[in-house]
Amino acid sequence: MKMQTEFAADLTVQSFAYVASQLARAAAGRTPSGQYEQILGEAEKHRSVLRLMRRDMLEVAEQSLRRQSLSKSDCQRLRELAARAIAEAEQAIDTIVAQYAPHRMAA
Repeated sequence: MKMQTEFAADLTVQSFAYVASQLARAAAGRTPSGQYEQILGEAEKHRSVLRLMRRDMLEVAEQSLRRQSLSKSDCQRLRELAARAIAEAEQAIDTIVAQYAPHRMAA
């Protein structure tokens, strides 16, 4: 499960990086701040996906604990790993967003 979460989070970050680069390339007729707003909107959509993944992983861990297919310590470790993978993906999205800030694009 840990690998699935990391893989899905990585794909989400890659998807956002692609969308952001496409929006930056197709800047015809848009101001830098308008383009940045679009990128911010896409970033929020991708962060929302990450929040859903976190929620799903926590639900799976809790269900496994209730069914006793995971011990409490394994459940806690799974929660921590999922939270860490999602946090790293969110940080990567923030880094990508910062690259397209209007003051960076003008430089």
